[in-house]
Amino acid sequence: MQYLVSINQTKALEWGLNAQQAMLFAFLHQVPTWADSREIDGVVWFNIGKGKVIEELPLLTDKPDTVYRLMKQLRTAGLICMTSCDNKTYIHLTEKAKGWNRVQGSEKNPTSKASAKGSEKNPTHGNKSEKGRKNIREGSEKYPTNQDTKIITPTHTDAGTPEPSVFERAAQQADDGEPAADLSAPRKNAMHLEWEPEPETYATACWQRGLAPDANVHDALLDFREHFAAQPARTATHADWTRRFVRWVAENAKRQQTPLTTTGGNAHANRRSSTPKRRLTAQEARAAAEGRAPAGGGDTFDGEWQPAHGYGG
Repeated sequence: MQYLVSINQTKALEWGLNAQQAMLFAFLHQVPTWADSREIDGVVWFNIGKGKVIEELPLLTDKPDTVYRLMKQLRTAGLICMTSCDNKTYIHLTEKAKGWNRVQGSEKNPTSKASAKGSEKNPTHGNKSEKGRKNIREGSEKYPTNQDTKIITPTHTDAGTPEPSVFERAAQQADDGEPAADLSAPRKNAMHLEWEPEPETYATACWQRGLAPDANVHDALLDFREHFAAQPARTATHADWTRRFVRWVAENAKRQQTPLTTTGGNAHANRRSSTPKRRLTAQEARAAAEGRAPAGGGDTFDGEWQPAHGYGG
């Protein structure tokens, strides 16, 4: 097991490596110093198997598939080349990978320029950190630099958040001073006499109720407007009013198709609508029963005349 693994954090961040990839590459970077080599097509390759990686880096992983996946990721990053020969895996470092320890201003391998200026051991009056460490600490509160430090004057609300101006606050309020309604939500309105249905919603609602979208509904639209315009307290979105209008048209169509019943008030109304027959008099009824014609108006029957109350001759 390899006890120490030296990871160049600056290069790892620059190349976009995560912790696992950086740890594995730091190990593979040293492979040419001890691994068996083999020349293939004029290129020197170094044998390194997945089992050897697991043995040397138990903290990394214990699964060969994970090792192979990480090695393929390093190949995609342009750091190693991989090949297989005699069922053995061989790698060699790319030119890009050879810059792993060539960081200007690093603590372990300082250059002359870094030693003269920018190193922590030999600071100058200019920048206090080298370029690599600046990428890590740039903009931090604990290690600000003169270039990147921004002074923000706190306000009475949140520190660092500018307080809205009087115009911005007014734009967020309604006419009565209350918070304005959410403008992204559909607005509800009362019905008015100039209202027109929403074309797309109207067509969809008509198909759902089995109505023809191109049918003439002018009269129904007038009745609908007048009915609901008289109820200003009732509000709805444009789409809701459209769907309600389609339901209004459908219900009217059903009522027109329903036949009249013969019970209740309708039957009474039907009876009154017909002309009643004249009722027969008692004289006409007796004549009809005896099979003779009734006597005409002004006819009299023979009989004895008796004076009333004893008067008369």
